Amino acid sequence: MSRVQIALLVLALALAALLGWWLLRTPPQPAPPPRPAPSDLPQTPEADAEAISKLRREIEPLRQGGKTKVIFRAASNEELQSYRGWVDGYLGWALKGAPPSVTAPPGFRLLELPGVADLLAEEASQKRGAGLLVLRGGQAQPWVLEVPHSFFDEGTLEIGLNAFVWRRARALLINTVHRYRALATAPGDESPDSDEDATSSSDVAHAESSFYLTAHQACVDALGDVGVVQLHGFSDSSAPKADLVLSAAGSRANPAPIAQALERAVGIRVAVYPTDIRKLGGTRNVEAHYSIALGRPFLHVEMSKSLRRQLTTDPDQLRRFVDALLGSSG
Repeated sequence: MSRVQIALLVLALALAALLGWWLLRTPPQPAPPPRPAPSDLPQTPEADAEAISKLRREIEPLRQGGKTKVIFRAASNEELQSYRGWVDGYLGWALKGAPPSVTAPPGFRLLELPGVADLLAEEASQKRGAGLLVLRGGQAQPWVLEVPHSFFDEGTLEIGLNAFVWRRARALLINTVHRYRALATAPGDESPDSDEDATSSSDVAHAESSFYLTAHQACVDALGDVGVVQLHGFSDSSAPKADLVLSAAGSRANPAPIAQALERAVGIRVAVYPTDIRKLGGTRNVEAHYSIALGRPFLHVEMSKSLRRQLTTDPDQLRRFVDALLGSSG
């Protein structure tokens, strides 16, 4: 066989191998379409109601057993550092629209609700009262809503959930275990001075170290001059002359115009701490302390049991309440 014939044979074999590879190769998969950010979707009463329903269905299992069954376990420094890195990564994604680069730490997971929000939460099989962070990607209003006593202060979760969706807030923090779960015995619900009680390590509004506080710190650090609104409740007998108590808790927030807006919009009696009332001011609140240290506004909202009952059974009144509260605060 001549050299020319050998060269042609080698070329034919090479072409055959190339053709075989082309036919057998895995075709490239198209990139998945980007999931819509909540801010990109139309805001209608129907869309809002669906978003609230989806969030409620995901949140309730995460809170199940939080009052009597879940064994609370405080976090170690290493766990808090790992969690903080995860939250920071997701906040970076939320603000820039870039894919998250930090995976969930052990015991935690990401729950995605496309078009609604993402939930950064503990694994269902490893509940320990770590709380959860609901985070909105894409454009969002500069609000962080906090519900630290969702079991103790009944109704605050529903109010916070609706406010998060209606006002397109950036984040919603929710506790997943009762504030007194770490204690062998617990005081009765809504004790008169509940905002000043710092006796339980499972009380995320007063514990000096928790996943909840870490999430608050990450949000305040990343979001700049964000308005933090923390929702609480008190028994009617604790402040019989007020339906609601507003306090800056020592921060630079200005409750006075918010109080006026609420009185006009909802027709309720609003007391401002400390000028109108000397209690229920949230002055020992650890989230407030962190916001104050950074010079950020923090609004502590105390609602009577009667008011919470009204708001959670009257959607129109609740909408007016949320618009007045978040239309002026920060």
